[in-house]
Amino acid sequence: MYHPPRNDVAYSLARLDAMMRRRRLSFNPYTVSDRRLIEIVNTVGWGNEFDIVEMVVLRFTRLSPVDYSKRHRDIFMTVGDSDGEIPLSGAILTHGVTAIDSNRKARFMLGKKQLRSDADTERLLEKSVFVSHIIRGTDFTGRERSAFRMHRLTGDTGRDAAIIRQAMCNAKIEMLERVLRYPESPYHLSCVRGLFDYETRIRRAIEVISEFPDASSE
Repeated sequence: MYHPPRNDVAYSLARLDAMMRRRRLSFNPYTVSDRRLIEIVNTVGWGNEFDIVEMVVLRFTRLSPVDYSKRHRDIFMTVGDSDGEIPLSGAILTHGVTAIDSNRKARFMLGKKQLRSDADTERLLEKSVFVSHIIRGTDFTGRERSAFRMHRLTGDTGRDAAIIRQAMCNAKIEMLERVLRYPESPYHLSCVRGLFDYETRIRRAIEVISEFPDASSE
């Protein structure tokens, strides 16, 4: 697991600056057309350690062959405009991870539905989803994994743009609030709560994001 300096004000401030300056966080999806928004998310790959939100489209292509030595079948996916297939563990999909920040179970979500069974995995086949954010965690072996927050796409530009915009804004606010709740996480600020005044800046960002739809319609 990642082990950065802890309770080092300079380091934590630098992490805060890096997170808050990331384009994925500051991007207002209401400032571009439906078609342009779809183009953007279809060409973006995974973010880096300072990205607390994502802008990724996954396409699930096939299931792994039946292997009676394994309890769950993996599912393969492509990311963005890449043709390369990447396997996603069926066991992790159905069982989720233990979140590093909260030490609580975090499951893969499709909209408001938790994925819990092989049938849920199979239903992803040949579907496209938008991943608004991930919850970093560990599996039952202690290996670092992440649970995805996914949103089903329909293929209709207008409907998908509306889904993506709402998911983006909700994810930004959720993850900023998560940083406030668990600043000690090595993937957040790596410091005890209240070590310095990070709250003012984060709460202001939440206010700005909450106003994205209204500000863009003026």
